[in-house]
Amino acid sequence: MNSIYSKFSFRTAGVALGVGLATVGISLVSGVASAATVTSLPDFTDDQFDGLINSGEFTEVFVAEGRIGNAATNGDREFGINTANGNPVAEGQYAWESNQPVSFTLEYDGTEVTYTVAGIELTGNFSGSVDTIYLRTLETSDSDIQVDMLQLNGMNLVLEGTSDPAISAPGNSDADGVDYLLIQNISQPFTLTGRANLSWTGTRPNGSHLAYQIKVGTSEPVPEPLTILGSGVALGFGALLKKESSRKQNKVK
Repeated sequence: MNSIYSKFSFRTAGVALGVGLATVGISLVSGVASAATVTSLPDFTDDQFDGLINSGEFTEVFVAEGRIGNAATNGDREFGINTANGNPVAEGQYAWESNQPVSFTLEYDGTEVTYTVAGIELTGNFSGSVDTIYLRTLETSDSDIQVDMLQLNGMNLVLEGTSDPAISAPGNSDADGVDYLLIQNISQPFTLTGRANLSWTGTRPNGSHLAYQIKVGTSEPVPEPLTILGSGVALGFGALLKKESSRKQNKVK
């Protein structure tokens, strides 16, 4: 009787331990952060962003943009919604004034994009889940751009680990005149609001030489070390339980 009880205790404890650790492994694999994280990428370049696209690490679903255009209400566009390959889906006209901040709102519900700049609304149909935004700003040597007062679903966006507000603006030391801001762990539906301030001295830039893009899409997840460890633990104890079960069946035979 003692022998039977010992075997039962060992096997029960083994199963409980295996299931418990397997559960830990599953939790580590499936755990998802609940809040958006914001990271400033002042040294990130357009070539590096293109590398993410080419490698499949980031896939654009749509892009909302604001640009100097011809700063008039006709001709070249000043803002719009584009496909991932840059084809315009909707275009808007706006005469930007130097150093006059303009509010914008970007909404996505999983099937439709609504983009409003200075009270002018554009819409476009898109589909697919999203989890990442790259906000890019570009300026010339005689111009400046800043995108600030950013809120996601009514909550102020601050840089991860700080209380500093999230701002995208190329610095004076940026040789390429480009700045990136990375917003992760988002989901649809979402509403992103903010304001864009374009300013210049002397001759006004044109086209996309003074601009911002809100690149919305999905990122390929990179396993965390704990996730890999949890998966290994779960698989290891799964194999152990399978071996124990096989040994018992052989004894029965």
